[in-house]
Amino acid sequence: MTGDLYLNANHEKEVYSKIKRKYNNLLVNNKGLSRGDIRAFIGVKTWNNEIDNIKNGVLTFLTHINALEESLIYFEKHDKFSIKNEFNICKDKWLANNVGITYGKTIKPILSSPVPRIKKWKPDNWKMISLFSGAMGLDIGFMAAGFELRLANDISKESYNTVTNNLPNTSFIHDDIQKISSSELLSKAGLGVAEVDVLVGGPPCQPFSTAGKREGLNDPRASPLREFIRVINDIQPKIFVMEEVEGLLSSRLIHVPISERNNKKLKDEEESGSVFKVVRQMLKSTNYKYNYWILNSADFGAPQCRRRLIFMGSKKTLPKPLVQTHSEVQLTLPDGSKLEPWNTLWEATADLQKIDQEYLKFSSSRSSYMKSIVPGGNWRHLPKECVKAALGGAYESGGGKMGYYRRLSWDEPSPTVVTSPAQNSTMLCHPYDNRPLSVEEYKRIQGFPDDWEIVGSTTQEKYKLIGDAVPVHLSYAIAKNVISILNEDNM
Repeated sequence: MTGDLYLNANHEKEVYSKIKRKYNNLLVNNKGLSRGDIRAFIGVKTWNNEIDNIKNGVLTFLTHINALEESLIYFEKHDKFSIKNEFNICKDKWLANNVGITYGKTIKPILSSPVPRIKKWKPDNWKMISLFSGAMGLDIGFMAAGFELRLANDISKESYNTVTNNLPNTSFIHDDIQKISSSELLSKAGLGVAEVDVLVGGPPCQPFSTAGKREGLNDPRASPLREFIRVINDIQPKIFVMEEVEGLLSSRLIHVPISERNNKKLKDEEESGSVFKVVRQMLKSTNYKYNYWILNSADFGAPQCRRRLIFMGSKKTLPKPLVQTHSEVQLTLPDGSKLEPWNTLWEATADLQKIDQEYLKFSSSRSSYMKSIVPGGNWRHLPKECVKAALGGAYESGGGKMGYYRRLSWDEPSPTVVTSPAQNSTMLCHPYDNRPLSVEEYKRIQGFPDDWEIVGSTTQEKYKLIGDAVPVHLSYAIAKNVISILNEDNM
């Protein structure tokens, strides 16, 4: 078996880009098949094609590209009945011989981190303070773009250890933001009022998540958001960037169970979006010109579909939307240029397959069921007689249950990486191997440079730190947008 595709990387990237676009078009314009069934067919058919090539002694990164293209050609030439028949044939081969494929050694990943390694960062004259820093996904994009991190803060021990291990010269206040005065923040940063170019942070968002009780701002856990706005008012940064989950848009100040919403007249604080209304009022009180957007990190080059609510405020200039760089279906910009197709899990992580990786293990029962799931499949592709036992209590629940027994597709972006990839409803199983995604794969998906070490005492703590972070691809795009505002304001 031979090894290195990276000798002609630009050519392979161009070829793969065209094939990705064809694949994405098939998902959108199907032959009466569901998106999930197409994904599973292409996944297992591509695996089957690769296995055939392995038997012929051919194994390079190009093998996967060719195997994917062959799968797409088959799909285009056949009707849905032939496709279903071929799917069953390939699935039987998978069940009889589902083995991982280890690609040859490569010089570097096909899809590099959007930012250079830590030692290559060169700060410009821009000064930043970071609150709720976590693993620093939001901050790394800014630092790589030229911002000097003058101070970081988080209550988490894992965050403190991660930041100080990677950036030993950075000031870090390891405490609850409610206990830290704004004057102390400025003092530790060596800056005065109105001297901070950008304040960034993602106040903990448990009350606004689409899961759980969603108790809104009446939940005491919402106080970090209030504290972030307090700091904006006190230190008067030129620009602030605040990241939240999309669920904030529809969260209620007072939660009302779904079963009760149609049976009574809701008060203002019980209405969907009542939390967002209050947040906007709080931001308006700062007298900053602010804007907000729901941004998908895949649209900015991340190999991950992850939607986040981004607020950006400026003292002088109303922030303009970020310029999208990637898309699922082909889009042409006003200037005639075309957006790149979304980046994929395969591009970001395939070169990791030959190294030892750190990951949790599925329970024995979950592992046994996962062996039946083809690449790109989920619980719907289990044998019918196993579904009820595999899903347990979730069998009777509503919803699509798409996270149950989910094996990822190589040739799409990863779904949102969560704080644990091995739980029933949030499984993120490797496309070919019978295991959850690894810590190393999580880092690649989130865009962290390889030399950024995640420090945690357990594997689960590392997953949580990485899973809670803003994708670096997105934060880098945000940082460049902030720089354009600062430059405009200084003209």
